Amino acid sequence: KLFKGNDFQVAVSSGQTVQGLKEILAMQIAIPVEEQKLVFKGKALADDNRLSFYNVQEGDRLFLFTKKSDKAGTPSPGNVPKFAADLSCCTTTALWDKLRVFLQRHFTPQDVEKVLIEFQKDFNSRMQKLSLDDIERFAITKLRQTNGVAEVS
Repeated sequence: KLFKGNDFQVAVSSGQTVQGLKEILAMQIAIPVEEQKLVFKGKALADDNRLSFYNVQEGDRLFLFTKKSDKAGTPSPGNVPKFAADLSCCTTTALWDKLRVFLQRHFTPQDVEKVLIEFQKDFNSRMQKLSLDDIERFAITKLRQTNGVAEVS
């Protein structure tokens, strides 16, 4: 749960580090890792520890607080939101839920989470590598399919 914000669901294993979770969140909600502070049961989570260290279980709620970075006014790759990250935060919850349901028919619950985490990493990596030209081509193709648009310049 983002403090004073929306709830987000993220599929991670208990073996995931807090740092790894922050990286996933950075890709999904466009908040740089260095500006994130995760809190569970009133305790701030250290980046080096695994979620299992804090006894985080499935369904538990962690709170994400944001803190201003020291260089808040200076754009850098770490604090400039990427279009791909913004896009993923809007579309992935439904995608992950449907993918989880599909995977549950074919894998054990432990394997479902592992496959889902790896898929999320791959998905987010590929989304960040999209150029604006790639996104434009994708949008044009989708427009043509849905609206029957013949030509878009």
